[in-house]
Amino acid sequence: MRFRYVAYLPERGVFKDTIEALDQNEAAAAAASLGYRLLEIAPVREAPGLETLFPSLFKASTGDLVRFFHQVASMMASGGNLMRAIEMAESESKNRVMRRALGEMRAHLADGESLSQVMRRHPGMFPELYVSIVEAGESTGRLGPSLEQLADMLEQDHEAKQRAMKTMMYPMTIIGMSFMTLAVLMVVAVPPLLKVFEEMGAGQPAAMTFTVNLIGFVKENLFAILGAGAAAAVGLALLRRLPGAAGVIDGVSARLPLLGPLTIAGDMARFSRTIGMLLEAGVPLSDALPMAIGGCGNVRVRQALRAGEESLLSGRGLAQELRRHRVLPSLFLELVSMGEDGNQMARMMSDAATTYQKEREDRLGALLGALEPASTVVVGAIVAFIAFSMFVPIYSGLDALR
Repeated sequence: MRFRYVAYLPERGVFKDTIEALDQNEAAAAAASLGYRLLEIAPVREAPGLETLFPSLFKASTGDLVRFFHQVASMMASGGNLMRAIEMAESESKNRVMRRALGEMRAHLADGESLSQVMRRHPGMFPELYVSIVEAGESTGRLGPSLEQLADMLEQDHEAKQRAMKTMMYPMTIIGMSFMTLAVLMVVAVPPLLKVFEEMGAGQPAAMTFTVNLIGFVKENLFAILGAGAAAAVGLALLRRLPGAAGVIDGVSARLPLLGPLTIAGDMARFSRTIGMLLEAGVPLSDALPMAIGGCGNVRVRQALRAGEESLLSGRGLAQELRRHRVLPSLFLELVSMGEDGNQMARMMSDAATTYQKEREDRLGALLGALEPASTVVVGAIVAFIAFSMFVPIYSGLDALR
C-alpha cells in the first residue's frame, strides 16, 4: 500500500512524497534508510479498486493456489526458507489479489506468526480445511509434505472439473446450436413463407399452425417466460434453505437413475480424499470429520456422516452408525469398518478416494455417452419438424395452383 509522508533533509528542507510498503512501520524504516527525518506519515486514502468491490471476480483461482503450494513445498524440500518461498511466490504470481495477500502474509511471517496463522487471516483464499492441514503439518514437523499433499488434492479436483467440462462441451454445443437454428428459422424463414402460402391459396397444416402459434406466444410472453424461469430458480434455491426441504430434494436426486449415483460417488471421493489427507497430516479423526463433511454437496450424505461423527464422539464408533443410512454405498461402509478394525483409516480412505474418483469419472462418461445420442435424436426431431412444417405447405400450394 502507499503512504504519504512529510520529511526533512538539510539540503532540501521540508518536503512531501509517497512510498510503497506493506505497512506503516516498513514505510517509515524505508524512508529512514534514505536519510530522511520523518515528520509525518500516513496511509494514502484511495478509492477501492474493482478487486475490492467485486472480490469474487478477482479471487485467486485453483491453479494459482496449486502453484503456490507446490512452490512453497518445493522450496522447503530443498532446504529453503519459508519467507523466501513466500516472497518468490509473490513475485511470480500474476493475480493482483494473490500478490497482495502474499505480501501481507510475508509481513506477518516477519512478525513471528506461523504459516497457518497468516493463512487464517485470508479465509476467502484459504478455507479452514487448508489451514488445518498446514497447521497439522507444522505441529508434526511435516509442513513440506502437507503442502505437497494439499497441492495434489487441489490439482486432482481441478483436473476432474476440467475433464467434466470438456466432456460436456460437445453435446451441450449440439443442443444449443439446434435450438438457435430453430429460433432463427422460425423468426426469419417462416414469416415470408406464410405470405407465400396465403398468396398461393394453400391452407396451413397443423404442424405449421402449431409452429406459428408457438412463435406468437413466445414473442408476446417472452419477458413473462424469462421471469417465470428466474422465479422458479430462485424459489428452488429458497426452498432448499427450509428445514427438511433440502434433505427431501437431495434424497430424491440421489435416487435418480444416472445422476444420483454420480452425485454420491463425487461426494464419497471428496470426503474420503479429505479424511485420508487430514489423517496422514496428523489431524485426529474427530477433528477431521467436520471439515471433510462440509465438502459434501448432498444434504442426505452430510446428515448420515454427521450422525457417524456424533456416534464416534460418544464412543460407539463410526462404521456401526453409518450402516444405518442407506444413502451411503456399501463399499464405502466396508472400507470404513476395515479402517476402524485394523487402525488403518488413513489408508482405507485413500483407497476409497481412488475407487470413487474412478467410479465418478466412469459414471460421468456413461451419462454423457447417453447424452450424445439423445442430443442427436433431439436435433433430428427438430430438423424433421422444421421440414414437415415448411415443405408440406409448399406441396399443398403447388397442388392448389394446379
